[in-house]
Amino acid sequence: GAGDSLPQTLTGQVVGLADRLDTLVSIFGLGMLPTGSSDPFALRRAANGIINITWDANLSINLQQLLKNIAADFVAAYPDNNSPIESLQEFFLQRIRTLLQEENKIDYDLVNAVLGEDDTEYQNRALIDVLDVRDRALFLQSIRDNGTLDKIYETVNRSARLAKQGDLDTKQLQPTTVVSPEYFQKSCEQAFYDALVELVPKIKASQEERDYQKLVEALEQITPTVSTFFDGDQSVLVMDPDPNIRSNRLNLLGLLRNHARVLADFGAIVKS
Repeated sequence: GAGDSLPQTLTGQVVGLADRLDTLVSIFGLGMLPTGSSDPFALRRAANGIINITWDANLSINLQQLLKNIAADFVAAYPDNNSPIESLQEFFLQRIRTLLQEENKIDYDLVNAVLGEDDTEYQNRALIDVLDVRDRALFLQSIRDNGTLDKIYETVNRSARLAKQGDLDTKQLQPTTVVSPEYFQKSCEQAFYDALVELVPKIKASQEERDYQKLVEALEQITPTVSTFFDGDQSVLVMDPDPNIRSNRLNLLGLLRNHARVLADFGAIVKS
């Protein structure tokens, strides 16, 4: 919990993580999960300790893989027991959510945005990189507090809502493979496409460097182009009767949504 002293040496951190992980997997494996206010083995505290050690020491660990490895060892040792991996993953996601809201003072909707609302892609991402989920949540809170989030929210959210009408994979970031310029009817479509092409290296750099400021700056830059696509003399009807034109436009919007998803699920964010 918040009041626990955390190990300051790498050896202490590794031992602290290993001890808590072993305890959690064993007790979960035996089916003795905490329920309601009952937590006789202090499992919530143990999980909080794992997360806080990781955050405090800025340790980049794949918690999901660690849990899978230890759970596999447990099942090998106790073959009559089911693997506790699914319940453990859900438990850790709940702990991350609680710590972000209660100890890091992140708004509930921003926590939803980084953990996903029933979104396995975000849930897996949080467990694979516990440090990154905290950093994205803190960053989102900071850009809400300084007003930057408001500047990009409407454009990204409007795009994401409409993109649901299409079928673009959420991991797709490259416009050249899913958008066909020959179907463009207006200059705003070409401008949107060109802006997305320019966005790709910026977003990839943002991902690799975990510099989400770069991502937000790129989204700010594309916002006027997307506004022209939606509104004004050169705007288009996204849901065009022609299936090729419609699919093309939905893919443009889906790509913008996907770039924003590198940071968070904007659909989970409540307009401030």
